[in-house]
Amino acid sequence: MAVSAPVRTEWVEYSSQGATISAYLALPDRAGPWPTVIMVHENPGLTEHRQDVTRRLAKEGYAVLTPNLWSRIGGKAPGGATEEERRRNIAVNTPDEQVFSDIMQGYALLQKRADADTRRIGLMGICMGGSKGFYAACRSPAFRCFVDFYGAVYRVDYTPNDPERRPYLPVARDLACPIQYHVGDQDPVCPMDEVALLREELAIHGKPAEFYIYPGAVHAFHDDTLPQRYHAEAAALAWERGLEFYRRYLQA
Repeated sequence: MAVSAPVRTEWVEYSSQGATISAYLALPDRAGPWPTVIMVHENPGLTEHRQDVTRRLAKEGYAVLTPNLWSRIGGKAPGGATEEERRRNIAVNTPDEQVFSDIMQGYALLQKRADADTRRIGLMGICMGGSKGFYAACRSPAFRCFVDFYGAVYRVDYTPNDPERRPYLPVARDLACPIQYHVGDQDPVCPMDEVALLREELAIHGKPAEFYIYPGAVHAFHDDTLPQRYHAEAAALAWERGLEFYRRYLQA
């Protein structure tokens, strides 16, 4: 049951593949232990908005950890002289296995805390974090459920020659928990045909999956700091559906 309680926050650190990872932790300001969620941020990084969403989820009765995936390069998202260079720098600095380690070492940190119940742990991923969270949920049986906000079905791998788009579909057979996927039908990062491929692949392997498509919504529709993208109706509905999903799997 949601508590809508005041929250307390702290910055924590842990080691992952020899690097020190900074992470933002928010949880209800009452005695726990609380069911837990690891939130995987989008490519702009652990922004003020992402910290705010971490606190929003904590108000609902969860210990929420959001690792800073840019910790190795000073904590801020990489830039570039061009958009293509920026995207290349983002991809090069977030290989799947590295992010998976950052997530799982965050999980190990939570296991040591008396106020976090990691027997009841879920994932939330947003944009890039949706893709990386999906990979993690397919690589580890630790998570009870995964809420994915418009994670791309294809990633771009940069080779010495040309960038190559590669799907996450081959790992779908290993998904170890139920998934709830949210996407707008006007999202160019997650086109409807690719979303359909993911849905079909999960169905082939009998994976519990809920897909919600929001008419008129574009990429990043949940981000209320981006007026040109924010879709209030879709954001509210997706958030409530995500909360219900967590109540079902983490608070039972």
